Amino acid sequence: MIHDNVLSSSGDTPVVRLRTLLPGANVHVKLEGANPSGSIKDRTALHMVERAETAGLRPGSTIIESTSGNLGKSLALIGAVKGYPVVLVVDPKTPKSVLNYARAFGARLDVVSEADSNGSYQAARVRRVRTLVEQVPGAVTLDQYNNPDNPRAHTVTTAPEIAKDFDALDALVVAVSTGGHLSGVSSTLREHFPALHVRAVDAAGSSAFGHRFAPYRIRGIGLSWPPGNLRHDLVDSLHRVADIEALSTCRVLAKAEGLLLGESSGAVVFAALTYAMHHPGQSVLAIAPDTGANYLHESYDDDWLRDHGTAPELLWHRRDELLHHARSPAHEPEAVAVAAERSPSDRVKP
Repeated sequence: MIHDNVLSSSGDTPVVRLRTLLPGANVHVKLEGANPSGSIKDRTALHMVERAETAGLRPGSTIIESTSGNLGKSLALIGAVKGYPVVLVVDPKTPKSVLNYARAFGARLDVVSEADSNGSYQAARVRRVRTLVEQVPGAVTLDQYNNPDNPRAHTVTTAPEIAKDFDALDALVVAVSTGGHLSGVSSTLREHFPALHVRAVDAAGSSAFGHRFAPYRIRGIGLSWPPGNLRHDLVDSLHRVADIEALSTCRVLAKAEGLLLGESSGAVVFAALTYAMHHPGQSVLAIAPDTGANYLHESYDDDWLRDHGTAPELLWHRRDELLHHARSPAHEPEAVAVAAERSPSDRVKP
């Protein structure tokens, strides 16, 4: 297919079935890493920019946004194609490969180096964005956390693709992130599959669903506050995934299935395995937000892990080890309506 520019090649990402990890199971993974900049954020960023253009975004306006990685890559690419200067407010956790990618497309990086009292950089990044928007004439921020065009991007692109690919679907397993693709995809797919069970996946330590914030290492997932785009009413259950569970899943998927996925994708697939093992025979789709290319020299590298406080010897490298832990995860899935209470009686079937 011939495209006018690289942006129009986003979407229509492939779906693959996991054949080796759970033979006989019906678990599929939608590979959003196949988008131009390597993540589902291409859909989000492009739709938000196009809607902003419709609302009056002027050529040459500077786009300033807070990002921990993938959205920044998407905006850098879009800025290069459409001619918008882009300033990305990042932090020390942002993968070096992401920074280099953004620079290659001409984006300017503004690094927030001082964390908040809880150890998170996210709120500090957002405050810095507000300051820069006030200082730079004509600058705008898209506010991925609260912008309704974030979930709308997935009601018009991601969800229809899934509905086209599946005649029946029992469960959707999707990362929380900003709440955008979770809310957008879930709201539309419920129209096609009324009995669909939506399982949200978050980092253990994230406050997106109101839990007490605690530091975590996996990137591309989790927030230190509940995002405005997260609709609890669309979610049936929440699985909070620990660092070791996500990182181990990435390693095993690469060797067992030939899938090189990012850290948040590892979390999502781990949660999908947990769901599938406790609901045999059901059709399960996991949306993998990004590729593992961002992390080849980081979380896929034993020396890097060791230097950043994670002993690679603690990871699970065999299929049987991974499935053992997926059957009995560190954090049992919770019913979202009462997740904040975290009472044992409120837990749902894993």
